[in-house]
Amino acid sequence: MRVSICPSCGHANPVGAKFCSECGAALVAAEPLAHEERKVVTVLFADLVGFTSRAEQMDPEDVRALLSPYYTRLRSELERFGGTVEKFIGDAAMALFGAPITHEDDPERAVRAALAIRDWIREEERVQVRLAVHTGEALITLGARLADGEGMAAGDVVNTAARLQAAAPVNGVLVGERTFRATRRAIE
Repeated sequence: MRVSICPSCGHANPVGAKFCSECGAALVAAEPLAHEERKVVTVLFADLVGFTSRAEQMDPEDVRALLSPYYTRLRSELERFGGTVEKFIGDAAMALFGAPITHEDDPERAVRAALAIRDWIREEERVQVRLAVHTGEALITLGARLADGEGMAAGDVVNTAARLQAAAPVNGVLVGERTFRATRRAIE
């Protein structure tokens, strides 16, 4: 008879058991740790202006009906310029340029995506947005399962991009210094 030996207590368990019948320890092999690397990335944050207070007065289905096309359009614009949507949180979106795929012009791509989103929102008229783009070093988890809620980027570049977005003008784009230096010849 084949058995599975518990790595915690040494008890023999039937093959296929997920937990040790003696001590309760998990018998399935842990998933391999994701590979991480430091990379320079450009982070784009977009957040709807005044949406939280507006959503408080709305039925949840109406909130979803308003956000669904917004999410779809944001994802389309971000991916069109080579970005990766890391997450949507409420009415905010965070995208990465330079992870997992790197382009030499990632800051420019991110700013162009932000400008395209801004232009679309101006035409939309039902919502307003604040956008920010910031470039810096982050720890990137390659192979992160974004659909399962796993974050891909960690570092001050993410926090700074979020703070810049909060300070951005309504229907405007605010960029960090490093992004500005990288794009000033290509974008006015």
